[in-house]
Amino acid sequence: MNKDEQIADFLEDKELLKKVLDISLLGLQIVDSDGNIIYVNESFENIHNLKASEVIGKKVTDVIENTRMHIVAKTGIAERDDVQFIHGHEYVVSRIPIILDNNICVGGIGVIRFEYTSQLKNLNQKVEKLEKKLANLSSNKGIHVDTHYSVDDIIAVAESSRKSKEIALRTACSDSTVLLLGESGVGKEVYAQSIHNLSKRNKNPFIRLNCSAIQESLFESELFGYEEGAFTGARKGGKKGKFELAQNGTIFLDEIGDMPIQTQSKLLRVIQEREIERVGGEKMTEVDVRIIAATNQNLEKLVDKKKFRRDLYYRLNVIPITIPPLRERILDIPVIVKKFWQLLQKERGVYHKNLDFSAYSALDNYSWPGNIRELKNVLERVMAVVPQDTITGNHIKTIIKGHNNTSDNYCTSDNCNLSLLIEETERTAISTALLRAENNKSKAAKFLGISRALLYKKMHFYNLDLNMLN
Repeated sequence: MNKDEQIADFLEDKELLKKVLDISLLGLQIVDSDGNIIYVNESFENIHNLKASEVIGKKVTDVIENTRMHIVAKTGIAERDDVQFIHGHEYVVSRIPIILDNNICVGGIGVIRFEYTSQLKNLNQKVEKLEKKLANLSSNKGIHVDTHYSVDDIIAVAESSRKSKEIALRTACSDSTVLLLGESGVGKEVYAQSIHNLSKRNKNPFIRLNCSAIQESLFESELFGYEEGAFTGARKGGKKGKFELAQNGTIFLDEIGDMPIQTQSKLLRVIQEREIERVGGEKMTEVDVRIIAATNQNLEKLVDKKKFRRDLYYRLNVIPITIPPLRERILDIPVIVKKFWQLLQKERGVYHKNLDFSAYSALDNYSWPGNIRELKNVLERVMAVVPQDTITGNHIKTIIKGHNNTSDNYCTSDNCNLSLLIEETERTAISTALLRAENNKSKAAKFLGISRALLYKKMHFYNLDLNMLN
């Protein structure tokens, strides 16, 4: 076959492929890495009531409302089975990056799969209701707490987080006790549930106890249960404790460093003997439970201060997993942000708001003392407060500035600094009002119920940069 014949065959194959794509019921579009449309099929034309000649070469953001194709083409991260509003109708769409063998993303393919009709909505709502009923039934039986997280929820792009995830994966199948270490908000419960769901106990209960939220006098009855008549107000027939509820499953002891020293000795005995005695009881009950403990405190220092039993520390510290803070895993931030943002879009039905590059940059450059929990909180506030469709780095900085000094910095178990709390509440309220008013001072003052002059005075007092909000 000569060269001309090969070219003719190629063009013929290309034309055949085009016909196949055109008769497809799926609406298809292809964009390059800069978000420019380079192909659409007939179904796409019909859905959008546009001709290919009208859109080829144009920015996808100028043609399609609520699109995220330019983001997928830039990040190389697929988005499957999302709901997107197109001309007032909801469609189920997927956005797939085009990645070459050298791992370079050169564009993306958008697929409009089908319209998200009212029938599908009703079916989805019925499924959700059934799931809630099942969850309530399980909860009412008092023998199981549903888990929400799996290993897929552990984002690990940075080397430090990949090491932590690898240890969790390796140890999940064993029955060894795990001690999760890390600052508040790093995701210790995500790790705990993931380890449980990967273990051979995954069909059995996962029971959680926050040791910092239990009164010292109630600790033993919460952990080990009590018999009828054990104390004034005891439930008729007694009550199972967390260990009995977790039988054959996993118990997650969160904030273990806050467990009273008296209870620690009894927990140590449970670990050693694998049996518990209810408060007011006279018989021992065997328990088969895996323990996962977690803390944001330095247990070795607590041991030195005689606030934590050394022998219990050694029993818990069989497999320690240190989860790094967000500031030490910056590579994870864009992936976590994207995941949270998509969840927020689905929860709130807000698909038209997007974060631009400067927003991602601002999120990357913040230290995140509250870690993933703080990051999610900031994203929730940004989506709720910022009126613009495109959220910028300035929006993020303004939200963080109002969010940065929270009441936790001014309240301890002994006292609260009321004046500082009031100042930070005012600062947050003013920042929020300015964002919602798109930096219109008159509107912001009206939102706050104060005069424009007073608003300027307070902005100066709190050092709120006027240009930050533009």
